[in-house]
Amino acid sequence: MGKGGGLWRVAAVIAFILWGCRANIAQEGPIGPLPLSARGQPVVGFPEGAPAIAPVPPVFTTEELTRLRNGNYRAAISMQALDSPWNSLQVQGISETLGKYGVELVAVTDAAQDPGRQAAQLRALADQKIQVLFSVPIDPATQTLAYRRVSEAGIKLILMDNVPHGLQPGKDYVTVVGSDNEQNAVFATEELLKAIGGRGEVALITYSYESYYSIAARRRGFEQTLAGHPDVRLAAVVKFTQPSEVYQKTIAMLTAHPNIKGIFAVWSDPAMQAIAGAQAVGREDIVVTTNDLGPDSALYVARGQIKAIGAQLPYDLGVAEANAALYALLGKPVAPYISIAALGVRQSNLLSALEMVTKRSPPPEISAACGDKCKAETGR
Repeated sequence: MGKGGGLWRVAAVIAFILWGCRANIAQEGPIGPLPLSARGQPVVGFPEGAPAIAPVPPVFTTEELTRLRNGNYRAAISMQALDSPWNSLQVQGISETLGKYGVELVAVTDAAQDPGRQAAQLRALADQKIQVLFSVPIDPATQTLAYRRVSEAGIKLILMDNVPHGLQPGKDYVTVVGSDNEQNAVFATEELLKAIGGRGEVALITYSYESYYSIAARRRGFEQTLAGHPDVRLAAVVKFTQPSEVYQKTIAMLTAHPNIKGIFAVWSDPAMQAIAGAQAVGREDIVVTTNDLGPDSALYVARGQIKAIGAQLPYDLGVAEANAALYALLGKPVAPYISIAALGVRQSNLLSALEMVTKRSPPPEISAACGDKCKAETGR
């Protein structure tokens, strides 16, 4: 590894990135975090993946706080979509954290899962005289040029979940912040296999953009877990671009493979579509697990329609991303990969997990659907 990689190893050790004043709940609440994977996406300088560094509280001097508050800094967010709690909570975490330090959030864009649309939005945002851009790339294999243009414009780029191919941390972007998606999938797959008795046919419902690293990590976690269970067979893999496609594709899949007993979907929106498709063909017995917890998917867990979820902490991701940007604006070192541990969610710990994710009390309809089934438990 070259000198740049060595410097980033030092930076990774000394970087201070905030979870936020509310984030200690993730470590101290009734649900313990799952083990943190050691490395993230392979990137330039880190062919085996950059070391995973958990966010910790930042340290600012009085002079640095003054520089931030008097700097007239402007930021923008380019999201891959704005159709789920994962997106909205992350935007909220970024916005609220930046606001504490006087950094103005001037725009939030929604690419609706369209890489071409996102490229156009990136060009428009770069023209708004911003100093920081937060973004979730949709297709890292094809979007390198679009993001490199942002970097070459002198904008500090904070990536969320994915790194476009060929970009280098510390040069083309500041850092990438993401959940431990592999462990998210491992937990959800383990729960799926338990629920079907460790034998039979299962299906995977996954995103069509295979270079999307967080989804690739979830698929890897699913497949590696499945490999340890020789009595379970992967009968079908369904790919989608928009979650709305999954309803009809699930109907077709279950018609072609009527012996499927369980489904792992790579996030909750396609999981809920899969449940609707299964119900349409009379398959309410299908076991479904997924990743990402929000009020909508929580209701499915409360009713027993989703067996388990490997949950992210999107608000805390947003806080970590915002604080990485604050450090970058001050010229302070930032680790190339910041990762937040996954949470294992079952019906029994649903209410405490949902509060941990959304930072608010569970909606009454979810508590009512739970009855006495959703009691807090410790750990996995």
